[in-house]
Amino acid sequence: MAYNEFMEIEQKLDQLPKDLIEQLQKIANEKKATIISFVAPQEAIRTSPATIKSAEIEETEMYRLEKIVKESLTKNPEIRKLHLIVHTPGGELHTSYKIARFLRKKFDFISAFIPYEAASGGTLLCCAANELYFGELGNITPIDPQIRYKNTWVSAYSFARAVNGIKKMFGEMSPIEVPTPWCQMSDKLDPIIYDEMNALILTTMVYGHNLLKKSGYENQKAISLIINLTKTIYSHQYPIFDDEAKNLGFLVKEDEQSMKVYTNLVSLRSKEKSPYHCIDYFIPKIEEKKEIEKPLETIKQ
Repeated sequence: MAYNEFMEIEQKLDQLPKDLIEQLQKIANEKKATIISFVAPQEAIRTSPATIKSAEIEETEMYRLEKIVKESLTKNPEIRKLHLIVHTPGGELHTSYKIARFLRKKFDFISAFIPYEAASGGTLLCCAANELYFGELGNITPIDPQIRYKNTWVSAYSFARAVNGIKKMFGEMSPIEVPTPWCQMSDKLDPIIYDEMNALILTTMVYGHNLLKKSGYENQKAISLIINLTKTIYSHQYPIFDDEAKNLGFLVKEDEQSMKVYTNLVSLRSKEKSPYHCIDYFIPKIEEKKEIEKPLETIKQ
């Protein structure tokens, strides 16, 4: 899809039930918060005879969010509170950070709602929030960066951990003392790739730390949080639910009423047939203050 065509995609509210639209607008009005949902459809879409694409965080979607945020702030510049509804498998690391940083700069207070899953880059988006709200099935995941290596995706930290493990076991041995299987494996390790992996891990930690600090987390807590999310022994898809997120150091709160409405929105939008995220937004409608007419003073004769 061309850039201009992509930018013309607007939210299609006529596809949503009228009562859901009213509920979402009511929350925006009562909370005095802009609502932005970022929902990845479940199914991959064939975009050409040889290509199948599914929604992921990428640069083109960053432009759509930029347009929506600027529009909301133009219509109501006093509203600097955001309800961000996230449902995504993740995507590009650097783009995820740029989106998160942009939202953090534009809003004074961000509440991230996770009805189901905010994975990988979606978790990085949540690091830009002051507080997190989880649905009953909601989870975030580690944000250990993934890199293409020998025709497959691997965790940068897993690669680095494997190399460090070999160094720890055989670092003081001469090559002839190292068992043949291990020697053969170590010969296949590319030092340039290893260096790139370490640089990517560091970049991810810097991104997360910056966002958490700007979201009100103390320095040491921010460092601890991002280390646990990045240098993890678990797989990239490991689900971190509300209780574990709280133990890691995230500020986790509850809002059952709003979450119920947001979950309904995500359930509907995740069934859309699109290779891109569905983005809906609701801007608070603030009633204009009416000037009270002063009674005419009695003129004394």
